[in-house]
Amino acid sequence: MKKTLPLALSFFIVSLTLSLFFVRMSASSEPPVLEWDRTYGGTGDEEARSLVQTVDGGYAFAGYATSFGAGDHDFWLVKIDTNGDMEWNRTYGGTGDEDALSLVQTFDEGYALAGITDSFGAGGHDFWLVKTDADGNMKWNRTYGGANHEDAYSVVQTDDEGYAIIGRTWSFAIGLYDFWLVKTDANGDMEWNKTMEGSTTIGGILLFRQPTENTQ
Repeated sequence: MKKTLPLALSFFIVSLTLSLFFVRMSASSEPPVLEWDRTYGGTGDEEARSLVQTVDGGYAFAGYATSFGAGDHDFWLVKIDTNGDMEWNRTYGGTGDEDALSLVQTFDEGYALAGITDSFGAGGHDFWLVKTDADGNMKWNRTYGGANHEDAYSVVQTDDEGYAIIGRTWSFAIGLYDFWLVKTDANGDMEWNKTMEGSTTIGGILLFRQPTENTQ
């Protein structure tokens, strides 16, 4: 009888521990509770490409809109509050197609949007960088590219308050398309650009040639 009690107690403790473990596992597998959801747009097509949380705790997202603006597709920037209610929205573009693929909130609490445009620039479609104030009003815009196609996929603001934009280029490529990195100053004027000139695969490893600087 003296040996049976510790054995029964040990079995009870193990059973209790396993029960608590499975209760926790069951609770953690429950889906998160939806706080809110919202839709934004008009009668045409709108797509959101990039989202940031803003310094006021709300959000801003960018993409393209066909329901609003000057052309078929325009950059569309939407600012919402912490509950998802729209505070304002802005479109930027010309009579052709624009698509904002990346968004950052800048040090001055404005926004920088990068993507593609065929309304402006040197030809085909080009990198397009749009800088706004905190209310989404355009302060300036710049295009970067050559006679063929360039697509900007991502933008960051750098420590010197300039911008770095990465994407692909056809105008300055050895192959059909190559990586293209553009560095600007705080006003969006190009300081330098680099192209990853072509690539090759050896033993399943993708290798890039030495970057080169282009003149523009």
